[in-house]
Amino acid sequence: MFRAAFLLLATGLILGYATLRYGAVLTTDWNLCALALGAVVAIGYLPLGRDGVSAPVNRLLYLALLAIPLWALLQTVPLPNSWIHVLSSARAALTAPLLRFDPRPVWVPLSIRPEITLQYALRYLAYCAFFLIARDLMWRMPGRQWLIAIPPMAIAALEAVIGILQNQSRSATVSVTGTFVNRDHFSATLEMCLPFAAGAVFGFAPRGMKALGACAGAATAALYLAAIVLSLSRGGFFIAFVSLLLLIWLHAITGMRRPMRLFAVLGSSVAVACAAIVLASGGLLERMAASTGGDLPFSDRFYFWKETAHVIAAYPLFGCGFGGFVSAVAPYRAFSVTRTLDYAHNDYLQFLAEGGIVPFAMALIAASLVAQAVWRGIFRQPSPSRRGFAIACGVALLAGAIHSAFDLITYVPATAMLLCWIAGMAAGLEFDQPPAH
Repeated sequence: MFRAAFLLLATGLILGYATLRYGAVLTTDWNLCALALGAVVAIGYLPLGRDGVSAPVNRLLYLALLAIPLWALLQTVPLPNSWIHVLSSARAALTAPLLRFDPRPVWVPLSIRPEITLQYALRYLAYCAFFLIARDLMWRMPGRQWLIAIPPMAIAALEAVIGILQNQSRSATVSVTGTFVNRDHFSATLEMCLPFAAGAVFGFAPRGMKALGACAGAATAALYLAAIVLSLSRGGFFIAFVSLLLLIWLHAITGMRRPMRLFAVLGSSVAVACAAIVLASGGLLERMAASTGGDLPFSDRFYFWKETAHVIAAYPLFGCGFGGFVSAVAPYRAFSVTRTLDYAHNDYLQFLAEGGIVPFAMALIAASLVAQAVWRGIFRQPSPSRRGFAIACGVALLAGAIHSAFDLITYVPATAMLLCWIAGMAAGLEFDQPPAH
């Protein structure tokens, strides 16, 4: 139990530091997080003590996860230029002008920005570690799965308080972003933690710890929701209320008798819709109608996605190299050329453009295995507590998946680590029995 407590506390502190430091988007902050995580893995998995037994290995899951950082490393390996012509004609075309000055045989990596791709290889390895630690904690702490969600919930609560205080400053130049770079990254963190806080309400009991937990969950959920509304994040507002509605529906379908299900579903739909109408502020409605304050309109994203599709077509098999998107998309820029397009504002398209088909397929395999564990936890789990936790995990992952479709989640270290942490907890739902020591 000591080892589990150490892993939970240490990884929570790393996630907290990354969140409070602008999401760890700065290289110096991320390097500190990576070094700390490496130390935690080295210390936490020393083969000492009675609790040294880690979670059972799922070979397909491990292979799918570790293939992504290994593929990123492969993109940085110099290969003969003749090979590059066969493997990636677009990459060879970028090298051709250099051969006019030096026609000797050259060695070229598949990535157009190998120094950045190497950084991404280490980053994806750290994300895998976060995922596997969370999964391992689900094995080491049977019956205490809600405790594993407390560190990210506490960090999100602190972010929500910071955001509300920013709103109270009443300065026209101050946006509600918490400690993140923008409001969307801020709201994404709260969205993914909201289902756990709201899900605790369904464990209510008239007295005891369950009553306290339900009340604390309700208060925390209200705090998250208030901060999301004040942030004026269009996607955050939509996803938050869809998450609440889906959370209620799943609890109604799995926990109520058939005559009451329809009443609960219809009643909750009306209640959530009315709450959304009441809480929608004038500023939020204005941002939904049009882009203000230099924000990126939704219409612009479609043009960016179209330009990203050209990169995917040019580098279909091996990608342009993780971290190389901003350079690879430059020849295909046709819209808003004055705007710097660092990201595609769609994690799926950018990941496919940078990595190619193989890592995208590996990510889909890992996601399908996690989804399978969530499905079994929701519809085949007899324990109400574990079933409620599975519902919270599933809704939180869906919130992150939806947000990733029109913004960047996995390209911000703090939100990516949070998403991997939740996915790791979801993958750990496959453990129905406590570990044998």
